[in-house]
Amino acid sequence: MRERNTGYAGCLDVEDLVRPSDGDVMAEGHEAPFLRALEQFTESLNSEARLTPAGVTAVRSRIRTSLALQARMSLVRQPPSAALDAPVFITGMPGSGAALLHNVLAEHPGVDAPSLWELADPVAGAKTPGERRALITRGRAHALSARRATAGRAVGQFREATRPGSCHWLLANTFLSPALSIAYRVPGYAAWLESRDLVPAYGFHRLQLQAVFNRLSGGIPVLRDPFHAPHLRDLVRVYPRARVVRVHRDPADVLAATAGIAWSQRRVGSAAVDPAEVGTEWAARLERHFAHAEVARAEVGDASVLDVRHADLVGDPVGTLRQVAGFIGVPSVPAVEGNVLELVGDAGVAARGARRFEPEEFGFSRRRIGFRFAGYRKTYGV
Repeated sequence: MRERNTGYAGCLDVEDLVRPSDGDVMAEGHEAPFLRALEQFTESLNSEARLTPAGVTAVRSRIRTSLALQARMSLVRQPPSAALDAPVFITGMPGSGAALLHNVLAEHPGVDAPSLWELADPVAGAKTPGERRALITRGRAHALSARRATAGRAVGQFREATRPGSCHWLLANTFLSPALSIAYRVPGYAAWLESRDLVPAYGFHRLQLQAVFNRLSGGIPVLRDPFHAPHLRDLVRVYPRARVVRVHRDPADVLAATAGIAWSQRRVGSAAVDPAEVGTEWAARLERHFAHAEVARAEVGDASVLDVRHADLVGDPVGTLRQVAGFIGVPSVPAVEGNVLELVGDAGVAARGARRFEPEEFGFSRRRIGFRFAGYRKTYGV
């Protein structure tokens, strides 16, 4: 890997990243389909992320894993999955309750919510018990690494290998995922991405999901990504019959959780992480996120989108489950409602037993955030 002197670790070189090495699954002659996005991402990593040597090693491995998967996907020939004709996407920023709702819906027998281990390697073979155990073990390693970064904090409690995973994994394999800007300080990349056409990325997202659902049983696919909301127009061009559930919460809680996760994850591989800088970055980004999400929602139309409040989810989980089940077209199943009450109750106990990220840690007061996001709070009653 060639390096340049930036004051931090040696920089990533795109030519080196895409070049196959001995024993690599990337084949000679395979052209990375998302090369421009990779170039933009690595440019920001090199100039803005302040990576340590360990950070360089980790992100290099992550990039090469995605490139290898792109190469493997180019060799896969698979029948289309009818399950993907009308998937459901849950979206809400960290701390909003989107992960809780995803896990609530996964209790329904008419729903298929792919787990983290399935999404982490969509085309891996899982036909034998040994193959399945190996993939679950790798999924646990991913989950454990993420949980270590935020240990003791009231976030990420559903981040487990066998629980429903976030489909940001699939978009990240195209280097066209806003989620990459949580783990790394890459404001240039994040700004560039806001105006990109994500239809090609969602196209590859669907190919990966097709591989996942070809090895799953039937049921309505339910996926989750914090950043779908501003990109609904691109999403429905690839999934025309998709239904979208947006989860809303007080922006003070959402900003604190998002900034907290970003600060925690960046510290693992960066030489310098300023919490106030992280807070300022995400406050501005949340403003744009909410604004773009409203424009996208208006263009997609009300029939395809349901809005749910975090307060209603935790205050009346069974009622919220029934509401969402009706929206996505699955019947109410009283037998699972006890499981839902237990799951939400346990989640509440776990959250109260951990320390929340607070806005003040990132240079903001709740009052200041309340004024800044007054329009959003009024619209959704949060």
